[in-house]
Amino acid sequence: MADILSQEEIDLLLGSVTTGTIDTTKKEEQESEQKISVYDFRRPERVSKEQLKGLQSIFESFARELTIVLPPYFRTIVRVDLISIDQLTYDEFILAVSRPTCLIVVNMSPLDGAGILELSPTAVFPIIDRVLGGKGKIIPELRELTEIEERIIGRIVEMMLGCLKRAWEQVIELNSRVESIESDPLIVQIVTGSEMTILVNYEIHIGENTGTINFCIPLMVLNPLLDQISKMAHYAHRVSPEEAEMTRIMLLKHLLNAPIKLDTILGRVNIEMNDILQLKKGDLLVLNKNVEEPIVVEIEGLPKLKG
Repeated sequence: MADILSQEEIDLLLGSVTTGTIDTTKKEEQESEQKISVYDFRRPERVSKEQLKGLQSIFESFARELTIVLPPYFRTIVRVDLISIDQLTYDEFILAVSRPTCLIVVNMSPLDGAGILELSPTAVFPIIDRVLGGKGKIIPELRELTEIEERIIGRIVEMMLGCLKRAWEQVIELNSRVESIESDPLIVQIVTGSEMTILVNYEIHIGENTGTINFCIPLMVLNPLLDQISKMAHYAHRVSPEEAEMTRIMLLKHLLNAPIKLDTILGRVNIEMNDILQLKKGDLLVLNKNVEEPIVVEIEGLPKLKG
């Protein structure tokens, strides 16, 4: 009964409210300060923060795998960075893609459906040039891939899908494969335009060139795995120093096994084709270097050493 107010205490309390000693507007002000977030019912956010965290862990692993596996095939240092993971409709993705481009339709077996891997022109043409023995040059004008170029990219993408399989192995054993390669985004229709998708954006550095890789996966394809991905996010962790060192060792191993072109340049001479056709044993060619001058050693066409 000690908590019951006396009449004197009640009168004092009512008097304080009347005179303004007690602020009765505090609660109303606190309620008015509450933040109101905008929700677009046309674009529902169907992936939770935990699920996005799990997806980020998977696609970061994919980027690390590509960084390790690709250098020996491109004969240069390759770095793949995860830039963003967004939710958007399929129409929004397709309308944002440049024309022409390189779109690879990827069957996501055993999941029901397909995804799209997009290689920007600033990525696809340096890749092709590197594979064919060049220095990774970018073509001055955009164009569609030739049939031979599509076959080359198809083989590279199959190798990339092997990296994707390893990145997903904690969740599911993917057996993804290339279904088709297209240049016009408007003829690629893997889902309806209003279907929500997950768009994963990467930046790929190939030597001195930089391009982009986009991976668009319909949400309906990933739906069976979202709960499992959410649980996996609880165990997600940053790369430990031991894992980073292991990655460095693996990367160094791949780089040391990468074939490189080394040329020893004794000298150069300009000669007409007619003179070349008449060359015979015993003829002398006067080079542009003296005997005392050092010999230049070129690595991948660049002068690096003298001897």
